[in-house]
Amino acid sequence: MMARDTYLYFFLSVLLILLILVPMVKPGQAMTSEEEKKLGKKVLDEMVRKLDLVTDLSIQTFVNRVGRSLVNQVGPTPFEYDFFVIKATDPNAFAIPGGHIFVTTGLIAMAENEPEVAGVLSHEISHISGRHVAQMIERSKRLNFVTLAAMIAGAIVGRGGKGSEAIATTAMASAEAMMLKYTRDNETEADQNALHLMTKAGYDPQAMISFLKKMERYSMAMAPKVPLYLLTHPALENRVVLLENLHTLEPKPIHPFQGIGNYKRIQMKAFIEEREPSAAVSHFESLIKANPEDSDALFGLGLAFQRAGRLDKSTEVLQTASRVDPNDTELTRELGIVYFLAGKLDQAIETLEPLSQDDDLKSLYFLGRAHQEKGNVDRALGFFLKVKREVGEYVDLYYNLGSVYGRMGRKGLSHLSFGRYFELKGDRNNALLHYRTALDFLEKGSPERDEAQRVVRELTQTK
Repeated sequence: MMARDTYLYFFLSVLLILLILVPMVKPGQAMTSEEEKKLGKKVLDEMVRKLDLVTDLSIQTFVNRVGRSLVNQVGPTPFEYDFFVIKATDPNAFAIPGGHIFVTTGLIAMAENEPEVAGVLSHEISHISGRHVAQMIERSKRLNFVTLAAMIAGAIVGRGGKGSEAIATTAMASAEAMMLKYTRDNETEADQNALHLMTKAGYDPQAMISFLKKMERYSMAMAPKVPLYLLTHPALENRVVLLENLHTLEPKPIHPFQGIGNYKRIQMKAFIEEREPSAAVSHFESLIKANPEDSDALFGLGLAFQRAGRLDKSTEVLQTASRVDPNDTELTRELGIVYFLAGKLDQAIETLEPLSQDDDLKSLYFLGRAHQEKGNVDRALGFFLKVKREVGEYVDLYYNLGSVYGRMGRKGLSHLSFGRYFELKGDRNNALLHYRTALDFLEKGSPERDEAQRVVRELTQTK
């Protein structure tokens, strides 16, 4: 879980990177989309190293699918959007240069349903498509290094003890006033475009308004502290009023959205991700005490035990839950995963195989893992490639692909996959090592070799 002072320190670190890199842009010229993508890559590498990102494939798949449904409505764009989830209790969402969007587990907990998450993502997507992030970076040129040094000093002191948050927050406020805050015009434009994206994707734009009202109530409850979301997204009350007026003019969705997943279960997984395992176990045990046949609470307890490494208890609880609701495919999947983690590979395959036809990426991934462990590398590769086609940013997948390709004697693809793994982990040196080694084995003129050469050039330029 990421604490508030860590957030402040992190934002100042990002500010430092931006200030160092903004001189890449020629004076008097607006940042081009290519310059924004290069800058975004550098900032993303830093974020991957410093942030505690969610690795649960169900949560990643959910946010990615909601995001993609909205990006598909944007039209031609120079950016390849991707989505990340941070383990942090503060409800927050933000975009960085180049099309990278982050939300926190705290935001997933606050949102009541999938359309509210879509409202937040559509707003961030609109900031990127409107080039608001680039405009914000342009304004950062006014921040000098003396001011920056004072802010970083404040942030370092701010991590020390009592009263320190005020110092760090004051430092952050200086940065926000000069750079990290969207203008009111930016917010208005992003809200207007977000309404259109939501409608075209089949979501009711009212969900965007309902979420902002939740943020208003949260802000009042937090007073005098300022929620991190409001540091970068000003004039919340005015935005709500404007959106309510615009909503009356927006046509109803022609094709209402089809839910991507069981949102309550996504929230439970996010809750487990951001809590200590023992705290999550206690939480769900208290729910079961009140209602022993609550299949959702049993589901949560089984996952909490799994995260705590207590696989025997996880198996026991999930088996009980399956008896309560034998048609619950999510329960079946998690039970199959526990079998895999416990080394019961045949049981894992038998349990997960029926789910592989349902486009369930987590089942596909762990089926691949089970076959990989049994030495069935061809079958494992097939499952991994299905996952890769949809969730190309899933870090652990590339480690497993590298291992499978290596066992198949396909050294070029093995090193290419390991290179991608280390790149996504923010380890530039090891990424370069594997990408360069891949060039020794990949066929000249092949798309894979061209990709490796391109990434080597990019990573070399970002050193």
